[in-house]
Amino acid sequence: MRPTAFMSVLAGATISFGGINVANADTGASSDEVRAMVAEMLADAETRSSLLQTGSMGGHDGKFFIASPDGNFRLNLSGQVQFRYTVNFRDDTAPSPDPAVDDVSTDDFTSGFQTRRTRLQFDGHVFQPELFYSVMLDANRDGGSVGLLDAFVGYDMGDGFKVRWGQFKLPFLREELIYSKYQLAADRSLTNAQFSQGRSQAIEVSYSDEMFRAMAAFSDGFRSANTDIGTGQIVVDPVTGDTMFSPDKPADWAFTGRIEALLSGEWNQFRSFSSPQGSDMAIMVGGAAHIQSAPDTGMMNPLSRFFAWTVDASLQGDGWNAFGAFIGRHDNKLPGSDDIFGYVIQGGLFLSEELELFGRWDHTFNGDDFRTITGGFNYYLHGHAAKFTMDVQWFLDDSFDGQNTGVGFLTPTDDDQVALRFQFQLLF
Repeated sequence: MRPTAFMSVLAGATISFGGINVANADTGASSDEVRAMVAEMLADAETRSSLLQTGSMGGHDGKFFIASPDGNFRLNLSGQVQFRYTVNFRDDTAPSPDPAVDDVSTDDFTSGFQTRRTRLQFDGHVFQPELFYSVMLDANRDGGSVGLLDAFVGYDMGDGFKVRWGQFKLPFLREELIYSKYQLAADRSLTNAQFSQGRSQAIEVSYSDEMFRAMAAFSDGFRSANTDIGTGQIVVDPVTGDTMFSPDKPADWAFTGRIEALLSGEWNQFRSFSSPQGSDMAIMVGGAAHIQSAPDTGMMNPLSRFFAWTVDASLQGDGWNAFGAFIGRHDNKLPGSDDIFGYVIQGGLFLSEELELFGRWDHTFNGDDFRTITGGFNYYLHGHAAKFTMDVQWFLDDSFDGQNTGVGFLTPTDDDQVALRFQFQLLF
């Protein structure tokens, strides 16, 4: 008998004898009854120990997992908790009812706790390692209701080719494609929120080798997650307040493509924006384009078609990182059209193995500017798995009467809004 099995039998027998002694004292059981109970307990312990010899696996190798002995079935369980305290300072100018009297300016202060993200992810493969799946659930920070983020199945065809279908993020903005748990600041930029592709129900084909990656998707369009056939959702621009998409129908068709080139380093270095001390030099450049057509619903200024594009570059070094992206979007409205652009520049520097400073500048413009300066630090207790982040954002320009509490931008506001964020992240 193997040592593991022997220990299981011994433990079971020890517990059994303890229970038998008590039972014998309480009930006055005969010696034959005691021997029968002992034999039954030992048989049960031997049966349980035999389960250990089948090779069934479970444990933690970066994720909690359960797997079959032959490796054809595997279920991973992982989670993310981000708990945040935000302090927001802003000026508000209230219009005076009397034209002869100047508008009244007031100082607004808002603070509070927020469970920014609480997520569970189940992923793995079934029947064979090539047939993979992923499901991600998220608890809403306002109300706590649980919603679906990702739900897709895919197949690894070999030679670098994969296909997946379901609900996931379209291959467009790199900042959006990097998981929230691997961001540099407490959250993504407001410019990213402006142009973000979000999640969609789609089918995607991808290719990857040592130097190039390419992805192409056919979908229901940007930000069309959790929608049924023939239905859509209202998506409000976080800066201008414009309704970007029809509230009752998704896109008639939408195509997204992205290509990336690895100039040096390894692909896995770009799973995160951070680059710890001791990392090798790595450079990656990428670009993406998206086009979609929406049905004419007869609404005021409906968005009939739009085209978006982006280029980006990422650098990882020995304890430092840099990233930049430029984005453009052409909205073909009825009547007329509109063009909007934006860019993000950010970088980080490790002062020690645990402490990382970072800064970011992002700017959106289409006649009116919206600029944000962000700076702060990360303190890594156990890498990204246990990380404290503190940053301050300075929103230099005013905006429409809307807000993005996830980013930390609140209304009503004039120029010079400031938000401080204190966040702890735990991954398991």
